[in-house]
Amino acid sequence: MYSSSVDYDSNRRLVTDSRGTGSAFLTADLRFKRALEDSEISIEPRYTLRRYSDSALGNGDERSIAASVFNARERSTLQLTASYSDTSTLVSELLETGIVSGDTHRQQIQAGSGWSWSQTERRQLVTQLSYIDVSYHGQASDRLPGFRYPTGSVGERFIFSESGSITVSAFGSALSSDVQGGSNHEYGLQAELTYFLSERTHLDGSIGESSRLLNGESSHGTDASASLTHDMTRANLVLTYTRSLVPYGIGFLVERQQATASAQYRLTPFLDANISALRIQNNDTTVRLGLDRRSINTVSTGLTWHPTETWSAGLQIAGVRTQAPTIHGDVNVNEWRSLVTLTWSPLPRARSW
Repeated sequence: MYSSSVDYDSNRRLVTDSRGTGSAFLTADLRFKRALEDSEISIEPRYTLRRYSDSALGNGDERSIAASVFNARERSTLQLTASYSDTSTLVSELLETGIVSGDTHRQQIQAGSGWSWSQTERRQLVTQLSYIDVSYHGQASDRLPGFRYPTGSVGERFIFSESGSITVSAFGSALSSDVQGGSNHEYGLQAELTYFLSERTHLDGSIGESSRLLNGESSHGTDASASLTHDMTRANLVLTYTRSLVPYGIGFLVERQQATASAQYRLTPFLDANISALRIQNNDTTVRLGLDRRSINTVSTGLTWHPTETWSAGLQIAGVRTQAPTIHGDVNVNEWRSLVTLTWSPLPRARSW
């Protein structure tokens, strides 16, 4: 996939003393995949060349590579993933710490695995493991020490009908960082329900109780998530909610609530419309310690035109309302962004042997 985009942003840093800037970027995304009846291997490199109208925003180039392996046996499945990314903090930190600089980049190495074993037709043992290592380089890297974040879970899935299942699991995570007081951890129990209300409506929800050590203080907390997906003949609706601990580049776990609503509608066979809204709410401790803004509200809408099978053109308009970071935390700031994108997605070339 190859795409070119131009945008105009009224407040790219989400600060009080803002001025509008523009940017242009080119993206190349290649996917190589080998697929058999019971296994699949893929690797996907991606590079974005980005330049800003304000040279003070620095180098916005981004690069990443992701790989995955999937293998299915008669009673078990195994999936392995690994990725590396180098992303400008103008993208990675804008809705988190607020420490943004075009000359500072976030490097992230991630590895994960998922394994399931069918004990009977209605029972499965499921395990998940992941590891994230985040570091920063550039002008603002002294304020972003990074972190190491292993997580894992093991549980039992009970399939009570063709439409649904319940999974009960134990989970845990630990964040370590070079910053003083930046070692946090969490462990607890969780129950998840997955259910198809109909052929077009899918419900997925989970709730868990955990013991936590955050910023040197022990406590108990609740993790929760819910998603509802409904497919229609010409439209799709998705509602999601999560309440969880999120690792930050400043070396802390932060309790965050996030709600999203999105809809897509096919106006004609060649034209799609979409709209989405996002709200992020951080807890009081996060705000008092100056780790992040209290809340972030985002709304966006756009059109995508598909003149041919391989070409598409998109127009998007988005707005953000939040609070200024650090000492100006009680002052609201706004951002408006317009984006035009042209994309070419050639048809896959397949070879068999």
